[in-house]
Amino acid sequence: MRKTLSLIATLGLAAATSTAAFADYPERAISMIVPFGAGGGTDVPARFFAAEMEELLGQNIVVSNIEGAGGTVGATQLSQADADGYNLGFLPVGTTTTQPHLKRTRYNADSWVPICMVSQGPFYLVVKDDSPIANVDDFIAKANGDGIKFAGAGPGSMAHVAQLTLNKKLSVNTQYIPTKGGGDIATEIDGGRADATAWFSDFNTKFGWRALAIMDSQRSAQHPDVPTLAELGYDTQVSVWFGFFAPAGTPDDIVAALSTACGEAVVTDTFKENMAGANRLVRYMPTEEFGPFFKEAFDLNGELLKEAGLIK
Repeated sequence: MRKTLSLIATLGLAAATSTAAFADYPERAISMIVPFGAGGGTDVPARFFAAEMEELLGQNIVVSNIEGAGGTVGATQLSQADADGYNLGFLPVGTTTTQPHLKRTRYNADSWVPICMVSQGPFYLVVKDDSPIANVDDFIAKANGDGIKFAGAGPGSMAHVAQLTLNKKLSVNTQYIPTKGGGDIATEIDGGRADATAWFSDFNTKFGWRALAIMDSQRSAQHPDVPTLAELGYDTQVSVWFGFFAPAGTPDDIVAALSTACGEAVVTDTFKENMAGANRLVRYMPTEEFGPFFKEAFDLNGELLKEAGLIK
């Protein structure tokens, strides 16, 4: 049975004077913007998530796909919407932490209240299976010797951020080979025109590649034998994540209730099964953790892009 969240009864966070204003939230349908097309990489987990949140909140969540300009059209619309708890968004890392620097969008890090992280897929540093680069030490040696060509999507993409991060953390200078992404990256790697790339956990099943390290703080259950860069002495974390956001100014009580609901949504059997079927990793981070995490990612990615000469 659906249940309506009572911010006061459930969380005990609001003062008595707030009870009348927020106790019945939500009282009507909620709009959730997804800034990419239906059926795409952002839309699929967003709809899994929306279905669970509907059950918890007791109201319909109307998903609107607003495409354009790397997600910035939809994100801009959300940032300018009423901050009343009825305008929310499911946004990825690139739209929120790199595009504002690259395109000088109307929104920035202060335009949002990060409600929760829902999913996160760390990058792996990968090479062709028969590559002579056996480990990270070999990668560094080749980068400082004959040179490393690193393939990825277009300039400013998260794969490019991964390459820039590796350059900085490993003290190397690799050459970035921009492509249209996906199959074009595979063509460059498998054809020997590029030495390495940053990819997700399906690097072996999808392409037959081999991982040198995972760019995360902990090893993955999917690939337990792949070391983290941190344990090799390079504290490096780069991932593609998706989060639930509200416009800045959304009441704290509503944000807290939504964050708690997020935590319940991501542990349901149906959500976990749907995400696993879509090869997506669930990773929950409540608002009090996700907020600082988001701000750090925003600042760090801006610094990396500026150092690479992509922004002035």
